[in-house]
Amino acid sequence: MAPRFLVTLLASFVLLCSGCKDANSTGGTAGAALYAYDSSSASIFVWTDLSALYSGTASTVAPTKTITSTVFSSKISSLGWGGLCFDAQNAYLYLVSDSGNIVRVANIRSQSGVANTTDVVSFSLSTTGRLSSSTFGQACLDAQNNTLYITENSSSGTQIWVVPSASSQVQDASIALQALQMSGDSGGTGVAAASGSVYAFMLDGDTVGTVVTYSGPRLRKGTASGFTGSNTIIGSSTLIGEYGSLALDTGNGYLFSARHNTDAGATTAPIQVFATGLFGQAYNQTPTYTIGSPTGQPNLRVIAHAGTKDWLVGLAGNGTSTTTSTPFGTIWIWESPLGGTAAITITASPASSLFKGVAVDGNAS
Repeated sequence: MAPRFLVTLLASFVLLCSGCKDANSTGGTAGAALYAYDSSSASIFVWTDLSALYSGTASTVAPTKTITSTVFSSKISSLGWGGLCFDAQNAYLYLVSDSGNIVRVANIRSQSGVANTTDVVSFSLSTTGRLSSSTFGQACLDAQNNTLYITENSSSGTQIWVVPSASSQVQDASIALQALQMSGDSGGTGVAAASGSVYAFMLDGDTVGTVVTYSGPRLRKGTASGFTGSNTIIGSSTLIGEYGSLALDTGNGYLFSARHNTDAGATTAPIQVFATGLFGQAYNQTPTYTIGSPTGQPNLRVIAHAGTKDWLVGLAGNGTSTTTSTPFGTIWIWESPLGGTAAITITASPASSLFKGVAVDGNAS
């Protein structure tokens, strides 16, 4: 029998290892589902097993199921770019139109065919306080704080709407403006949030810094009450650029920023990844990782991460305007993206499918 001190030492070692975490792991990949909103049919497409979808041999794949509702066609005639987000803790799916309408679908995992009418609630952002001729875009849900964030962008400025108590908003509610913004910022097309922290992409704004100054695209970190100027990543080393769709790996603390290479005039990897701990340090940070192919995804417009599972998905869009850009029926999927895996491409069936929003349920099983 081993001496008692060796048994104790071995037990301590096992306990220590059980708490270890691979920096490139977010809890594995099993038990994830993929959601996309098809603008052509005003329906939600669901692939219930993302692992099987990724490892399959077919490049054209029909969804496992579709979810429809007359509310979708009446309230979400045009989804905002990135206007689909998931509350994996409570099984809610949020859809946001580019005109500021919001639809919440409860019990989303059990829905199939025509959604239960009692589970579908629509409300909207107030017309008071909106920017002139604006377009709403990416949406994200901070499940820990039950708060929804939605980007609004126009030629006159940019702001992020904060919608508290998102799961409790009632039918036909009008959400008063609670704006999250920084003076001088413009081109705000990306937002991601978790556990009270909010991240945003801005295409331009006031000069940052004193001894050394920076301008152009920037990533900001703040809370629901505002951004802090020092919590900014900006500069040529960052490689970020329009349109700046964001996604957050909540398992490991990485912020993903997508760049539309065609419109940004860039020829390098289209996704830049920053450890969230870099905010508050030097402004001009080099990405912790870069992902994607400049030739394979030159028109990457939307990205979404599974949060605590190791999946990243993306959508393509052509055109230089938030209102005239053309969506497609294809989805890029990365399994373990920080591990260097290449994306696979699936095309949805039917061929008429058009996607502007995609989300991943990391707690599908």
